[in-house]
Amino acid sequence: MKRELPAAVLFDMDGLLIDSERLALTSVEHAASVIGWPVPGPVAHRLIGLGRDNGSRVLQAALGQEFPVIRFWDAWYDDYRQRVSAGVPAKAGATHALAALQAHDVRCAVATSTETALARHKLEKAGLLPYFNVVVGRDKVAHGKPAPDSYLHAADQLGTLATHCWAFEDSLPGLTAAVAAGARTHWVPDIAQIHADDLPHGVEIIDSLHEVCRWLGVADV
Repeated sequence: MKRELPAAVLFDMDGLLIDSERLALTSVEHAASVIGWPVPGPVAHRLIGLGRDNGSRVLQAALGQEFPVIRFWDAWYDDYRQRVSAGVPAKAGATHALAALQAHDVRCAVATSTETALARHKLEKAGLLPYFNVVVGRDKVAHGKPAPDSYLHAADQLGTLATHCWAFEDSLPGLTAAVAAGARTHWVPDIAQIHADDLPHGVEIIDSLHEVCRWLGVADV
């Protein structure tokens, strides 16, 4: 069913626009091997959607305050950067949805837990960067997800309020952030494990970003 256009659309990036979360988890395994400290799968999955600061809190809460977070992240970043430099594919429906929004003159922003420079690099590799008016990385705001700062700042950079925007996410920290910002929030499941009872109130679940084309009344190729 066709929907009224929002003032703007705010997107998470990893696991939503680009298929990068699996690479990130592989880099977690690599970093754990480098520092000689195993990171169990459930703990690694809890890092999805978080920046380095909140991710460090998760790691130390689960594995002990003595867990060497600086060494871990240094090893993780070196490995991850090499992996994404080889190219990260766009997720199903992402390009079509962004093209449809662009055709309707709807401005778009990325609000991500990734540092801005790396986020722009990954979006460029996936061929998505030209669709975005604004890219807000973790380094641009005081508090990372699940705080709403990145969504509030992205909307402000687009000259509107988050309450007038659609938001799309794949992780619980991101969904929590988008809802707290007041955006109309949609969950597009990827590999982040979220129990339905944990979803913030008002979140709409959709299968993929292909749904955006339907809402705009655009044929999805």
